[in-house]
Amino acid sequence: MSSFNPIPEGSRRVRIFDSTLSQGELVPGISFSTQAKMEIAMNLDALGVDVIEAGFPAASEGERKAVSEVVKAVKRISRAGFSAEICALARALPTDVELALETEADCVHIFMPASKLHLEKRLRMSYEEALNHVMDSVSKAKSGGAVVEFTAEDASRADPDFLWRLCKGAEEAGADRVNLTDSVGALTPEGAANMVREAKKHLTKPVSVAFFNDLGMATANSVAAVLAGADQVHTSVNGLGPKAGLAPLEQVAVALKELAQVETGVQLQLLSEVSELVERLSGVPIYEIAPIVGPLTYTYEAGVHVHAISVDPSTYELIPPERVGRRRRFIVGKLSGRTAVVQTLREMGYEADETKVEEILAKVKELADKGVRITEGIFRSIVEEVFGEGRGKWFEVLEWMVVTGSGVTPTAQVRARVGDRELRAASFGVGPVDALANTMRSLEGVPDFKLRRFRLRAISSGTDAIGEVLIRVLGPKGEVEASGTSPDILEASLKALEDSINKIKE
Repeated sequence: MSSFNPIPEGSRRVRIFDSTLSQGELVPGISFSTQAKMEIAMNLDALGVDVIEAGFPAASEGERKAVSEVVKAVKRISRAGFSAEICALARALPTDVELALETEADCVHIFMPASKLHLEKRLRMSYEEALNHVMDSVSKAKSGGAVVEFTAEDASRADPDFLWRLCKGAEEAGADRVNLTDSVGALTPEGAANMVREAKKHLTKPVSVAFFNDLGMATANSVAAVLAGADQVHTSVNGLGPKAGLAPLEQVAVALKELAQVETGVQLQLLSEVSELVERLSGVPIYEIAPIVGPLTYTYEAGVHVHAISVDPSTYELIPPERVGRRRRFIVGKLSGRTAVVQTLREMGYEADETKVEEILAKVKELADKGVRITEGIFRSIVEEVFGEGRGKWFEVLEWMVVTGSGVTPTAQVRARVGDRELRAASFGVGPVDALANTMRSLEGVPDFKLRRFRLRAISSGTDAIGEVLIRVLGPKGEVEASGTSPDILEASLKALEDSINKIKE
């Protein structure tokens, strides 16, 4: 890796506390259904996190039931007979603790602000009142038979004397772990390490940390805290959380393993799958160049990068994509060279001579110089133009029509060539794209497929912008990615579906 990184002393393992289901719902507009919570929780359990915070039972009757269902689901379907600890969030209030215990969660996570700012301005509470609330609540949760984690909220801005007094009070009342939260991203990595070192001097129970990402420091602070001795890190999938979110699980798990040689229970090869699940159920898109899980993170266009990666991937990759459930892709654009064109053509099933490669590259650069973003669909159109119509498709839509509107059941009709036959079909769906998919699926000979991911983005501006639809489809032999472009969103969707069916059949 790097000779500048400190060399760890012996092997270590830290716990991963996942807050996706609780902190994720603090993102404006996100509210997970009970079914969504169970699906995410079961995938987090398979991923290998140690603790899953299922929710905040005091928020509503529905939330309380959802937490209970998560507890049952994870215990029923667990990995190798062992499941993650399920945690319920509670304020330092007797009623909150009682409601958390009713869910039969393994752990009650009790929080209380530690900073004077929060206590005075938000809760109008004195130091003594805060300490009494914490000790009473922790004691009540322990008497109910639960594991108890206590969080000192805004610990990074708290008076140190009161912070350690509050945390030691929680320990004395029976807390099993103490979590220190940097609620506004006020710490540098060195500050995070100092906070943990001080905690280790004052506390006897395992020390946990939670860093919010206000200034983009959450992952770095998490790693620094672990190197200083922290026993557990709070994370969330894709960094979901209020404001700028908190430390992304995928980044923390990989950084600890690769940079700090610290083990977690996380199965790195499942990170991408869980990330996409949370993206779909939360409705919050993954940033295209997000570390580890971004759609473009392992995608290369520039000639220098493509050539180097082709020779030795470690020239520009710290972690091979396969290790985190991804795959490497080459695309062609303004900065591409011949190698990228050849690699991309091979992925598409084409073998081209030097003349065709140069012709394709010239057309790509001509469009790119005009500001056109060279998507997979546009590149495919260039390739088909250069190669002519001699290379037929196994599946090709010849004619299509979709009817939709207010009070109308979306319906689609398709005339298509399937192999050497021309077929017609019609079907309906919950929307026009679903109707198209159902119609194509009903054509005799077309392999069954399931749409796993659907993304739409504009690659030019204006109401007549060119739209690109990117999909991931599960077929009989596995998943394929496909795309389609058009100023008409439905036509772009149809082209993407058509492309996916041809890839499934290959």
